Amino acid sequence: MEEKQYEQHSVTKSILLHLIPGVPVIAGLFIFALPVFSRILGIAVELHVVVGLTLSILITIVPIQLGILFYQGKKLNGKLSLKGVIGYTEKSSIKDYMIYIPILLVYSILLFAVVSPMITPAITDTLFAWYPQEYNLQTAMANPGVLSGYQGVYLLLVMFIITNGILGPLVEELYFRGYLLPRMDGYAKKWAPILNVVFFSLYHYFSPWENPIRIIALLPLIYLVWRKRDIRFGIWVHILLNTGGGILLLTQILAS
Repeated sequence: MEEKQYEQHSVTKSILLHLIPGVPVIAGLFIFALPVFSRILGIAVELHVVVGLTLSILITIVPIQLGILFYQGKKLNGKLSLKGVIGYTEKSSIKDYMIYIPILLVYSILLFAVVSPMITPAITDTLFAWYPQEYNLQTAMANPGVLSGYQGVYLLLVMFIITNGILGPLVEELYFRGYLLPRMDGYAKKWAPILNVVFFSLYHYFSPWENPIRIIALLPLIYLVWRKRDIRFGIWVHILLNTGGGILLLTQILAS
């Protein structure tokens, strides 16, 4: 256990801090998916949902979640600083990183790339048929060969890799695992990793059909972060997972 003891959140405060940041994300997706933003960027309007999520990550996730962290740092330190705000900073051994990161990465990839396509469509059709599928990112990217014919697709995917692959995951790990998770022990105790991954998954309002797979895929990672008190595991796996997916998609489009 790390020596630093953090002020613990109440159940209500913890749930709200997990779930409320998801509201501007989905709102941003729908707003920035309007054709006007695609036209401004010189990108085909058929790619509107990817444009929407890319801009939403940049304009909602990054400033809002970082803003909350720096606000807490200002209250704590009297200046813009993350000192005392981000927890689980104990450093693990190189051996641990070399063992756990590849294992967790492969485990997550198998669930998202192999298991998810077998069950997620059924969940979408039965429980989320009401959700406008033109805003379903998985549907929009299901056929990489088709994407290759659209104007601005390469620029968009580079932007998507930077935002969804690097910036978004980094900020989310600082916020959800570095800030919120250490402050759940007071009420959740050993259940903190499970509750954190459930709340984090629910925060993705724009892809609720992925909740079962997302929870199962991320639970071992978040448990490891909690057990080792080391946020680096979450940062590296999250970034590598998202970036790898974006690069794979770009490669498939280039190949087609």
